[in-house]
Amino acid sequence: MNTLIPLTRIFDAALNNSFDHAGSEHTMLPAMSPRADIVEGEREFQITMDVPGVKADNLEIDLENQTLTVKASREDKVADGFELRRRERPRASRFERSFTLGNAVDPDNISASLDSGVLVISLPKTEKSLPRRIEVK
Repeated sequence: MNTLIPLTRIFDAALNNSFDHAGSEHTMLPAMSPRADIVEGEREFQITMDVPGVKADNLEIDLENQTLTVKASREDKVADGFELRRRERPRASRFERSFTLGNAVDPDNISASLDSGVLVISLPKTEKSLPRRIEVK
């Protein structure tokens, strides 16, 4: 029996292990690729992503046509008065993740919040896409 593997899973697996060259020191920047949970409620969809160590100032969420793109970066610095003796964690990392939205999402009312390293993007449904009861006369 042939089992087809979705192309996105192949790309995700490849990108999770990729490295980007950046900076004047040619340091390796691991590409973060946080997984996303997408849930649907009665009146909205939500995308939840773990982005530990990322500050709201380093998050960028854009909507173009029907594509929602989340970009983030994080840089870990050694505090003043300390000298680095060993590095096991990446010095810096960044990611970009895109989601295609359907016509059911109201693009004018999308909102996002960041709390304790968890990003939640709320995507309200359009009034047209909400279930409704049709009265029989």
